[in-house]
Amino acid sequence: SLIGRECTRELWYPFHWATKNLHSGRMHRLFNRGHLEEPRFVALLEMIGCKVWQVDENGKQFRVYGHRKHFGGSIDAVVVGLPETGDTAVLGEFKTHGDKSFKKLVDEGVQSAKWEHFVQMQTYMGKLVLPAALYMAVNKNDDDLYAEIVLFDQAVYERYQQRSVIVIDAVAAPRRINQSPGWFKCKFCDHKAVCHGTDLPEKNCRTCVHAAVGDESTWVCTAHNRNLTEAEQLAACPSYVMNPEM
Repeated sequence: SLIGRECTRELWYPFHWATKNLHSGRMHRLFNRGHLEEPRFVALLEMIGCKVWQVDENGKQFRVYGHRKHFGGSIDAVVVGLPETGDTAVLGEFKTHGDKSFKKLVDEGVQSAKWEHFVQMQTYMGKLVLPAALYMAVNKNDDDLYAEIVLFDQAVYERYQQRSVIVIDAVAAPRRINQSPGWFKCKFCDHKAVCHGTDLPEKNCRTCVHAAVGDESTWVCTAHNRNLTEAEQLAACPSYVMNPEM
């Protein structure tokens, strides 16, 4: 869901667990609000005769994976029976918006107003070989609804698949979007302090010079020549040496 962000370096830091984001209880409730809205979107679609699937044959949420299985995400739904697409299966993507964001969405459409969401849908459509997506959004202030059919764009899909490869395989930190910590986009970035050199990164295996990205979503310690569990990655070991690229 983040691959469409403008700054590649901003994606590289969380992949390496360089910073720890501590969100307030209010922010966690805001994040959870989107999940709470999903059954309402499904109910609305079923009311007009659509069939909606949110889990696979094993009862698990649909997931897609990309490069070395370090890139991927969970989709909201697959929908059949929309008036515009008939019996063709399409992706279902459900989002909540604040009032200002929602009004911009209505005025400009998802590709212009929410590029990250647009790229997220392109990724899912490409992985699931779906020709289109239904983007549904709700205004959290007044429950107003917005819906848009988004067509698959092969060029955008391939562009951001390649970007995921760059982020995952990068040995050196990608270039900053701007060299000034006071630049408006850097100013509000969660990784600003580490990126611009005022704070050290978190101490864990992924910020260690001995860490290497493995296949099938694994991480490898080159000092001890073995794959690392998530608990081991978080703890680090006495051989830890901070990667200077951090």
